[in-house]
Amino acid sequence: MTKKLAQLLFFIYILGLVWLVLFKLSFHPLSFLEMTNTRSLNLTPLAMSGGRREVLFNILAFIPFGILLTMNAPKISFLNKLAISILLSFSFESLQYLLAIGATDITDLITNSLGALLGISFYYLLIKVFSKAKVDLILTISFTILLIFTIIFIRQSIVLGTVRV
Repeated sequence: MTKKLAQLLFFIYILGLVWLVLFKLSFHPLSFLEMTNTRSLNLTPLAMSGGRREVLFNILAFIPFGILLTMNAPKISFLNKLAISILLSFSFESLQYLLAIGATDITDLITNSLGALLGISFYYLLIKVFSKAKVDLILTISFTILLIFTIIFIRQSIVLGTVRV
């Protein structure tokens, strides 16, 4: 049961990342794409970045990716997990540029990858201290609770009118 729920959480998390990174939490992705027509490319690390807050947010946003990837793909090597994380971030940044839906920034690639690396490392550290089954159970429950609170928060934001649908 834990394994299936962890797979579902990973799938929902990936959808959430797409919604966050590509559609900037818009409820109308097609109209968002029509209205957005910004294309910029920054290849200088930490230049033109959104500041410390954006750097921290990017790191935090990708920590769950590293954790969930490691939980769901235990047989993939550490380096391959890191490569998958870098490839995902690179794909997001490339799509932003190709679709002209925001700034493509090397800093985002670095910080997203760092977040995933921290998530992967955190998971490996936990299973060194506790059994894998216990870690998977606790993390699955934690991510499920976090998902429920996120859904409640989004719903409340819609009801209160702070987010337009």
